[in-house]
Amino acid sequence: MNLTDTNLSLQFNNYLCEIIGSPDVVKTRRNIFTAVDLLNRKSVPKISSGSKAEGLDLNGSDYDAMYPCPFIRVYESFNDVLSAPDKIILHTDTNDTKPGFTKLKFVTKVCRNDLIQDLCETDGEETYISSKRFREQNLHKEMVINGPCQSTASGDYDSAKCLRCNEWITPAQPWIHRSRTAWPDNTLINTAVQYGVLFVPIGFKNSPTEDLQWRLSFSVIEKLLIHSFSHTQLLCYALLKIILKEVIKPRHGDLLCSYFLKTIMFWLSEEISPSKWKPDSMIVCVLDCIRRVIYCVEYKTCLHYFIPENDLFEDRFTGDDHKALLDTLRFVYGSPWTSVFSTKTFLNYSLQSVNSHSMALSASALSCFFYIRVSYNPSSIYREFKRFGNGYNYIFRKDICAYILCVCSRESIQSSDFYNLTDKNKSFYKQYKRIFGYFKISLKSDSITSWLLLATLFYKCKRYRECLDIINYCLFSCTPDKIYLHCTNSLTEQTVFKQMQQKWGLLHAFKYLMIENVCFQYPFCLLPNELISLITGERLRFPPVVYSFLLQLLCCHHLSDYRGKHNALDNLELTIRKRYFIFPNKKIFRIVYKSLEIVRALI
Repeated sequence: MNLTDTNLSLQFNNYLCEIIGSPDVVKTRRNIFTAVDLLNRKSVPKISSGSKAEGLDLNGSDYDAMYPCPFIRVYESFNDVLSAPDKIILHTDTNDTKPGFTKLKFVTKVCRNDLIQDLCETDGEETYISSKRFREQNLHKEMVINGPCQSTASGDYDSAKCLRCNEWITPAQPWIHRSRTAWPDNTLINTAVQYGVLFVPIGFKNSPTEDLQWRLSFSVIEKLLIHSFSHTQLLCYALLKIILKEVIKPRHGDLLCSYFLKTIMFWLSEEISPSKWKPDSMIVCVLDCIRRVIYCVEYKTCLHYFIPENDLFEDRFTGDDHKALLDTLRFVYGSPWTSVFSTKTFLNYSLQSVNSHSMALSASALSCFFYIRVSYNPSSIYREFKRFGNGYNYIFRKDICAYILCVCSRESIQSSDFYNLTDKNKSFYKQYKRIFGYFKISLKSDSITSWLLLATLFYKCKRYRECLDIINYCLFSCTPDKIYLHCTNSLTEQTVFKQMQQKWGLLHAFKYLMIENVCFQYPFCLLPNELISLITGERLRFPPVVYSFLLQLLCCHHLSDYRGKHNALDNLELTIRKRYFIFPNKKIFRIVYKSLEIVRALI
């Protein structure tokens, strides 16, 4: 087989686009996470990172969120410090630290700020902020510490609190001017320098001052670099990640990680002319990438892209592990087709294609829309209407802006402005009218969840008959052909959504095809009083059919309709038993079964 055959490369490129995503799909994914960050920028600064924010949605792709602390400012040197009364000032101390790590020292000898008093640690005459205490602060009971992050047990979400230095640091200065072909261009380099760097709370392992050290993070710049890749580069990078997760990790554990592959891709992209990364050279490009990984592993060298003095492979391999890993990589390089097409990702694509009744499957941005729901802060509703209604059309497609407005409207149906829903005075009717305004907008992209929120409003206002009418409509609409939106929608679901979106538009695709959880959030002014005991955090989610029968049973209870109560309970138990539109999630199941206990007590 001629691996330089351009037609074969083009076919392989097209095949990868179906599995990984076309240029338009990748752009949409990135736009979504840019929107997620903008929605949070004024409340709690947030930076989406990880594979999903890079534009990839592979099997097992994680979503990382970084939260720069807004009231702490880091400077590289004491001499650079500027007066900032509203900030806590720190500066770096690289004495006795490895390249890429630093301690962060207070300008004053003693920390007198109550906000971070518990995070301070004294070493000699100096006071530092402890990275260990910082990353463990406010650890949620359902999260675990994973490196510098607080992560879900499943590992699909990482949250990292971090600190920011607005200046480009000295150890990375050579990166600005070093010799390269044409990538990255000067505009991107200038953007990186103007942004500065982040510090994440983890030290060099087994160092005497490990708990005081912080690692330099260039994740914001790395995301921009990935975004600047040609689509061929991105597909090569994605394929390396698939090989790592599904070929290398099962055999060699964590000897290699995706960050090493990203670093190797950056170095290779500097050396190869951008004109070489093109679809009709896809196979050659993939083999070049694998060959470079083999080279780095063989010589046990993987220099940090921004700080080459930091060798990421230092003391990483033992003799036996090293040889076994090299053997696997050489097999992948020598038998690329066997290795790639036997991965779980490619086998699943083939299997789903067989079961799709001749429908040509292709990845879409569907699952990424899920994250807009988990990121919105309702206290900023008016600002978001203004920004996404007028100001962001030059960044996002109009349909994405319109969709975000619909999401904002649905969230604001239960805004914290609406506390008093029982006293029917002038204020009540004014609030009532505003809720209906938001409701009408939300219906542009939603045919079930918004109706259930409106039904709940009627329930809170003791209009039980109207509530039951809406519930019946919602149950009639929860048909098996609906797609349940979550963070791991299948390729078949993505394809159906993509086809409907192309034919009818984004809003109609969501309205008539998608179904989602009913989400209540602080201050829970719409949540039925009978369910308040379920609250454990700032949000409470119910599967839509489960919630419909819960609310139906509560209405029948207040109407003294005993037969209706029993019917609703029977349907609720059947729904739970059959797991109808219930996403397999421990937290969701816990809420479902506790809800069942609550309403059983009413029978």
